[in-house]
Amino acid sequence: MAKLIWSLDPLAVSRLGRASKKPPFTKKELARIGIPAHKIPRVQEELARLAADDTLTRAELGMLAEEISHLLL
Repeated sequence: MAKLIWSLDPLAVSRLGRASKKPPFTKKELARIGIPAHKIPRVQEELARLAADDTLTRAELGMLAEEISHLLL
């Protein structure tokens, strides 16, 4: 049981039931930033979840897009 609890992502669990917003950047904008095409859908998903909080500016989300892209395989 403890292994199951520690394997859950607390951030993902905290967002259950919340509606995600529309992605703040289009595929074209993300490609212009330098995000590879195969990573764009996943980066858009993460940015939409982050944008739902309304605490980050568009500029901050742009910087996070690059960081998210580097973390994805």
